[in-house]
Amino acid sequence: MSEPTAGQWPRKLRFRHASVPERGGGVTSGGSVDPYQGLVRAGSLRRWFDDEGLGTGSDISFERVAAGESNEVFIVRRGGSTWALRRPSAVPLSVEGANAIMVREYRFQGALDGSGVPHAKPLALCMDTEVTGAVFYVMEFVDGLVLADPPSEEVGGRSAGRLVVEQMVDALADLALVDVEAAGVSDLGRPDGFLERQVGRWRGQLDGYRRRDLPGIDLVGDWLEVNRPTVMQAGIMHGDFNRHNMLFTRQRPTRLAAVLDWENATVGDPLMDLGYLLSGWRPEDADLPSRAELVGRCSIRTGRTPEALGWYAVMSTFKLACMLEGVRVRQVDDPTREVTPFLADAVLDLVSRASELIDEAGSW
Repeated sequence: MSEPTAGQWPRKLRFRHASVPERGGGVTSGGSVDPYQGLVRAGSLRRWFDDEGLGTGSDISFERVAAGESNEVFIVRRGGSTWALRRPSAVPLSVEGANAIMVREYRFQGALDGSGVPHAKPLALCMDTEVTGAVFYVMEFVDGLVLADPPSEEVGGRSAGRLVVEQMVDALADLALVDVEAAGVSDLGRPDGFLERQVGRWRGQLDGYRRRDLPGIDLVGDWLEVNRPTVMQAGIMHGDFNRHNMLFTRQRPTRLAAVLDWENATVGDPLMDLGYLLSGWRPEDADLPSRAELVGRCSIRTGRTPEALGWYAVMSTFKLACMLEGVRVRQVDDPTREVTPFLADAVLDLVSRASELIDEAGSW
């Protein structure tokens, strides 16, 4: 997590470029040192790649791209070919849960085949934890950038902003249109009662680790319960749809190359993603589309007019506050974890933002 409002779009954000691999830690099949704390077992992985028909030759290298709270990504190179390998982190909260998430991610990305959602095509899933200590999968390698704000001059600078956000909304709309039955993922969620469960679920999680006063959060939860939408149209929701989880091409005009990180995906209400994306959308640049323009663009593409979108914006902000408070508590409790300094204030800011959104909800 690199910013205090991960997933939100506040007035000013500065994103780091996150597609540059960590250097100096490549692992080959003949190497005697694994700098990745047992995450990469090069010999057994090479044999698995052989069995899956992924490249040839004894030389195989692994390079860490990203290390997160729950997952790790490595670039794999072999015989002139390049892939991305994704696996759970070294110490997941739940080994069984982390392995199950890998399977879900693989299936959801496979469900995007033939859709308009840019993504890394999943190629092979390994359920044998003896290979490298966990369930993992390999997908095609997508070269791209996580964009800064404003975008770098390499991809068009500030003038690229409108194109970037419009492509994000288009991808979100295309995701909502995926037929979950035809794509074979209808079992990866419980859409019946989905909205009814949301507040109770996140309140329950928060109560399990709440140790400080979070002014206003109970009032936000109460408002959400009273104003909950009564109908929904089920579909795939990404669960963390923001620029941190997207790669854009390096040339001008830049294009959305892949939506990443499907660990929170489920079959639920796709309007949760739209509310999440727009909950902090308050652009200062007049060249950027307004919130109403983006909602209209999504409506035209899906053929659906979203209702009660203000509720979804509040719900997504409430959910993120509950989630990040859990991350903060785990960091404080675990001496092996680095404490993110801005996280405590970020949670309070999110609760405050949720309260603001309640006041704005009628105008959405």
